[in-house]
Amino acid sequence: MRRSKADAEQTRLNILDAAERLFCTRGIAQTTLEQIAREAGATRGAFYWYFKDKSDVLSAIYQRYKSPQLCRIETAAAGELPDDPLEVLAVTGAEYLAMVESDPVQQRLHLILISGSPNDDATAWRESKNAEIYRLLLRLMERARDEGRLSDDLTPQEAAIAQMVFMNGLIGEWHRSGQAFPLHQTGTKLLRHLIDSLRRKGPQPPAAG
Repeated sequence: MRRSKADAEQTRLNILDAAERLFCTRGIAQTTLEQIAREAGATRGAFYWYFKDKSDVLSAIYQRYKSPQLCRIETAAAGELPDDPLEVLAVTGAEYLAMVESDPVQQRLHLILISGSPNDDATAWRESKNAEIYRLLLRLMERARDEGRLSDDLTPQEAAIAQMVFMNGLIGEWHRSGQAFPLHQTGTKLLRHLIDSLRRKGPQPPAAG
């Protein structure tokens, strides 16, 4: 009997759920495709029907939970939002910290993004995603520079690196400390200090009307 489209989609979702759980509990490198299929209650053949390899699964998990804040940064980086690009980072960053703090799914996704070891079988995927986020931040910092908002002491590259190091380091330390501090409250305050340090001193361009 032929499976319905709904059944097929449920199998795909079960595989994604299983992969997400195993990546976070066992680690990406230590998780095999057969373990994912078994955890999902599916066959290895069913796995290959939906996904070609581990990187394909990781990409599907990433797209499934891609944050609305990252989508807004993409829009701002493309010049489709007239807002101050540094303020976009301050607002979306604070919102993202609140979402991570309250949503276990986003916590797991961030762990997947930053976990792993050099030269494991997910290195290329992880590097490509982090490079993609860096390029977005770089474009936003270039906008800030072109609009006269970025500090003369920093290049857009340096400012983008500072933003990435701050967010990854903050959330990573929150995980490592067993969530020992309020991520959103503390992180928003520190993020505002960072953004202020990136700003050019003196009069700022007028806000877009």
